[in-house]
Amino acid sequence: MTAQINGFGLHIAPDEDQLFADLAQSITQLANECIAKYGIFTFALSGGNTPRSLYANLAKLPDGVFPWNKTYLFLGDERCVSHDNGDSNYKMISETLLSHISIPSTNVFPTINQQKDPEEAARKYEQTIRRFFKLEAESDGAGHDKGRLPRFSLFLLGIGPDGHTASLFPGTPALDEEDRIFVANHVEASGVNRLTMTKTVIASAHRVFFLVAGEAKAQIVSDIFNKPQLNLPAQMVAQQCKKDSVEWFMDQAAASLLKPDK
Repeated sequence: MTAQINGFGLHIAPDEDQLFADLAQSITQLANECIAKYGIFTFALSGGNTPRSLYANLAKLPDGVFPWNKTYLFLGDERCVSHDNGDSNYKMISETLLSHISIPSTNVFPTINQQKDPEEAARKYEQTIRRFFKLEAESDGAGHDKGRLPRFSLFLLGIGPDGHTASLFPGTPALDEEDRIFVANHVEASGVNRLTMTKTVIASAHRVFFLVAGEAKAQIVSDIFNKPQLNLPAQMVAQQCKKDSVEWFMDQAAASLLKPDK
């Protein structure tokens, strides 16, 4: 089912299998459209558990259906662990997607040394993004690079049970960042460090797809759409985006408490 909710596009699938199949088809269509128009498709990937089946669906597409040779993959966020650690987003993406597709290694951009020095890893990843998008950087006098922001073709996001998205967690300093592209973010509630794209960069993407699945996410999804006063990170990101650039993909279980616009 396709509908609108609070002005955003909403796609509701009857179950998870159909959800991941539908989203894989939408991403494939968008990738081919972008390449036909711009010659390139830049895709910021989501981590966590929910995208696993989506990436598996993309990996199973017949050769030539998805334009991997002209697709460039970035991490929307990363945990500050080594890439061989089971918590690593890159490890999950590699196992479910990268190891099954024919994509040039130069088209994939992992973070580097995030487990050793999160701040330096974030700075280097931001430099990598700036070089790729050919953005001119200028100093703000405090050692931070400022300037134009990248525009990813697609930014894929999930939702955590606390309303976080990417590694933008409630009450964390990264939520206040307006100029940087990619930052280290300390999550006081769990005592861990993360790396994440900033909400300004996410909002600059041509398209933003939120992926949410399962009954356990139904309440936070309802809160996001019905309780703007909570000012959750996912709300902050969605509201900063142009509404016609954002689409929500959910299964029936995750959307069970929603009332789409008529």
